[in-house]
Amino acid sequence: MRWSRRAPEVATARVAGPVIGLLYALGGLAVLAVVWLPGGPGHRESPLLTAIGPTAVLVGLGLVAWGRALPRWVLHLAVVLGTGLITAVVARAPDTADALALAGVYSFVAVAAFFLFAPSVALGYLLLAMTACVVVLAARGLPPGSVVAVALVTATIGLVVALLVRQASWASVDALTGLANRRGFDDALDEAVRVAVRSGEEFSVALADVDDFKTVNDEQGHAAGDELLCTVADSWGPLLPRGAVLARHGGDEFALLLPACSGPDALRFVERLRAASTRVPLSVGVAEHRAGEQASHVMRRADAALYRAKEAGRGRSELDR
Repeated sequence: MRWSRRAPEVATARVAGPVIGLLYALGGLAVLAVVWLPGGPGHRESPLLTAIGPTAVLVGLGLVAWGRALPRWVLHLAVVLGTGLITAVVARAPDTADALALAGVYSFVAVAAFFLFAPSVALGYLLLAMTACVVVLAARGLPPGSVVAVALVTATIGLVVALLVRQASWASVDALTGLANRRGFDDALDEAVRVAVRSGEEFSVALADVDDFKTVNDEQGHAAGDELLCTVADSWGPLLPRGAVLARHGGDEFALLLPACSGPDALRFVERLRAASTRVPLSVGVAEHRAGEQASHVMRRADAALYRAKEAGRGRSELDR
């Protein structure tokens, strides 16, 4: 699968900060519940927990409100720091019952890891959380059965989240090419428009159509047509810059989102892509997003440019000016 080319990662980037923030806030509330609810030790007996609880809540609320589009390294740091904080509060919990209750927050690490990162990376964070859980609970003198049970619950929650995320991501993927489908591309385009509104960052879109695709299907069969579509995906995918989204937009049409790219630069880049897929004749229309323009408008202009390219003889690219 082309995870670096698909819209699900873009959607995750949009919600990553708020998701991390929500988990931090809930974790902080769990700590405060142990300290403040009836039967708890109170702030005088647990100064560390009293400090970590509200701090985590405030940081979490800040991330929920303003944490969109965080850099990836910040997300990694947040997961590692969160694991460390959970370990600290479990180690300093007033009694073993509180330690066992707070160890349940390790499941938040599993949720964040599999929701935000690739499976291989998420598995590493899950193992880190399980190891920390086992070590700190064993150090507190809890029975081995209780320690293993908490670790297994953490692992189970993480793996269930992984399966749910994978199922959700397939809803935005074209089964034939492995690229984003129309839904996935539209999600990515909507996010690009939001970024443009906030930061003024330019971007361009392109619509590419396989010339004479119906003739290939009629004369050579649908398998030959499918092969042409996969050829475009395979030849274009490795050439795309970071952040670009390539999608099968429908039938024999491909859509390409190029962040931080002007119209003329996008046109030159598209020409390079067409040159890389010499086996497949393509017509392409390119449009640069204009300030205040909605996603549907820029796509309409790209489609108009594609129509002009076909009218002018096909096998060429046109920029909407």
